Amino acid sequence: MTDPGFSLEEIHEMLDGIERSLSRLKAATLHQKYMPMTYIPEAVSVFMELEMNGVLHSLGINPSVANKLKNFDAKLRAPVMIAALGRARSYLRTLESEHGGGKPSPEHPANQDLLIQELAEAHPPPPIQVWAEQWVYLKRGSRAKVIIADVSELLDEAVFLAKATNLPEDQAALTAIERAQLIAILETTLAVLRAPMVEPGLLKKAAGIAKEVAQKTAKKKAEEALGTGLEVVAKRLLELIGSLM
Repeated sequence: MTDPGFSLEEIHEMLDGIERSLSRLKAATLHQKYMPMTYIPEAVSVFMELEMNGVLHSLGINPSVANKLKNFDAKLRAPVMIAALGRARSYLRTLESEHGGGKPSPEHPANQDLLIQELAEAHPPPPIQVWAEQWVYLKRGSRAKVIIADVSELLDEAVFLAKATNLPEDQAALTAIERAQLIAILETTLAVLRAPMVEPGLLKKAAGIAKEVAQKTAKKKAEEALGTGLEVVAKRLLELIGSLM
């Protein structure tokens, strides 16, 4: 792990800032509401400090989400904020333990991401049959482009929430293998949406998988933020398909 060179006092100050922001978020009933980063100014300052010391990437946060965390003018959904703060706290506690100032963090974010990647490679998603319909070129300024920008952001958040859970497997909505496979599918969908052409059949399949996982989270009453996010992903993907017809 890269050593950012923080003193134990600086680490404790950042942990205090993260805890204050977390307490404020958890005290409010925010659900999936978009919140301005100014709602958690202490945390923004911590993320900016981590970025300036070249270690923000060590939290394993998607670049699109990380860019908002250090921007006072940005907005994020409350569950994504909470998950990001949890990752920052885990990372800082790991630094604290290395200074001899606390107990080691049970799971460093970078290690968790590596485990997910290894699981996906060991147990890749089964072949997914897709009936190709047509490849559609996306024109600049089209409604489809606008929807893609929105659904890409939603997918980034869903990937992050899927990676950020700290629930034991018997309490989580997904097994570790199911989680790794879901992340692989979501990231593949993101890659497809970044291409100049899209295929509706692929998007329908991705929407169906997102809806299935959302229903699973609702049934198990766990990881509801992920499930709600995937419900919105499925809805927006279907809107995107409609815009291509």
